[in-house]
Amino acid sequence: MKRSMLIAAAVLVAACGRERADEFRRGFPKANEVNLEVPARAGQALSGASQRQDALEGDRASFYVFTRVVTATVNSGTAAILGLVKAITDNPPTSITGNVATWGPHTDPLSPNTFKFTVMKTKANDYSYTLEAKGKNDPNTAYVVILSGTHVVATDANGQPMEKFGSGTFLIDWNEAQKLPEHDANVGSAEFVYSRPAPLSQVEIDVVFSKVKDHETGQLVDALYKYVATPGSGGSFDFGMVKNLDSDPAKSAVESATIHSRWLESGAGRSDVRAKGGDIPGVATLNECWDSDFNSRYLAASFAPNAGWGSQSACAFPNADYSNLPL
Repeated sequence: MKRSMLIAAAVLVAACGRERADEFRRGFPKANEVNLEVPARAGQALSGASQRQDALEGDRASFYVFTRVVTATVNSGTAAILGLVKAITDNPPTSITGNVATWGPHTDPLSPNTFKFTVMKTKANDYSYTLEAKGKNDPNTAYVVILSGTHVVATDANGQPMEKFGSGTFLIDWNEAQKLPEHDANVGSAEFVYSRPAPLSQVEIDVVFSKVKDHETGQLVDALYKYVATPGSGGSFDFGMVKNLDSDPAKSAVESATIHSRWLESGAGRSDVRAKGGDIPGVATLNECWDSDFNSRYLAASFAPNAGWGSQSACAFPNADYSNLPL
């Protein structure tokens, strides 16, 4: 009898430990909570981001492709960090003390980096967290913070927490990650503000990139992103950047541009672009819309009035709507 009671007590303690660990695993965003989703055909490749000079009406719309490529770039920027956090927290916490859970320090056998992830519960459904890293042979004073944020877990009608839904903010600091023995080529930082409160609710994700490397030019650029979507009702994406937009190396002036893309659940959509400064006289505009097969049906450019095609009446959104991001 005593042995049975001891076994039962051990099982109960283990179950309580798992429940507490799961409680803290709810305290940070998962990749789906900050994922920017744009309609696409299954297996469609992400390529051809630049505006083709030989494009024709009925070809794949350049600004549809551009929108997909940009959103995929934002997604990939967070996937590596949040994927690392998931891999760490798939393991049991190293310790749970009061309202703080810690995973690590942990070093993969073949990695020169050591990681430590800490989650603090600040209210019933509110959390803060940090991901720290250092060289595995460095002292603890060498830890740098490469991810930090706050997260509020969404609750259902009964007040129960919902897995993979919530709101919050976080900062990825690639400049700090550059100090590690092993790191990728990213530099600068990205600050996210996100809200995904329920499966059918409007999703809002704002991102500010500061001094990140533009892979086309090698320049350090700033960029703004604003994403809004409602499941089953389409969405919109705003993108603003400051960089040299001219492919001519002799023209090194920096321009600013904003793009506002909208789409229906069918995939049909439209992009409206504005650009100014640098080598652009005044404010230039470019408009393109595409059908549910993502093929261009309308194109107009203020700087080349005879180069476009189609009619705005063919657009899912017949009127231009430019971004409210600063130009």
